[in-house]
Amino acid sequence: MNFKKRSLIFVTFFGSCLAIALLAASLGTKNWVSANCKRTENPEKSNGTVHFGLFYYQAHLNFGLGNRPYTESMLGQTGILYHERQFLIYELYIATTATVAGGIFFGIISAMMAIINTASNPIEAICHIPGLYLWNGIALFSTLSAIVTWMVQFYLRLTHNVLIREYKDKGKWSSEGMASFGSSFFLVVIAAVVYLVNLTIIAIATRDPHRQGRGRQGT
Repeated sequence: MNFKKRSLIFVTFFGSCLAIALLAASLGTKNWVSANCKRTENPEKSNGTVHFGLFYYQAHLNFGLGNRPYTESMLGQTGILYHERQFLIYELYIATTATVAGGIFFGIISAMMAIINTASNPIEAICHIPGLYLWNGIALFSTLSAIVTWMVQFYLRLTHNVLIREYKDKGKWSSEGMASFGSSFFLVVIAAVVYLVNLTIIAIATRDPHRQGRGRQGT
């Protein structure tokens, strides 16, 4: 490859690093879902918000005496998913977490392949241009899978309730119809776009104009 093509391939290294950072941030933040909530018994004098990520849950509830923050873990023996298996569709939750992690893992490989192809000309196909397509494609697929599984989770379960049993049954709070996707979810969407841009750059960098010209002449 000439210098221009190698430079374009190197750009995908920065794209992969950006996507990795976005996915890592989505794992570590608490805004995959956000919702407002009201008490069913006295809605005009109560208000609250709930937001949570893949590992932590946080509610800010005001019973009319000031805002009270409550933080819970999602996992572990004291976690929400251990005591309330119906809070989320557990299989979809695991799938979302695993596919985000997969997007990070394959993004790291994509970044490594970008450096290798910028600095050298590998003989093995899996390390050369086909490998660039492969690893970026798998990273994109994994990231899109995380988006789809969380959207299914949201529309099947979270649009109806984001409150744990203590707040819903004992506190008489409701979030019915008041939930929305949070900023952490949109970080994953942006990461998917970045991987798609990477694939587009690879296609441009490896395009052979001479072959296309010969093809047009042949027709």
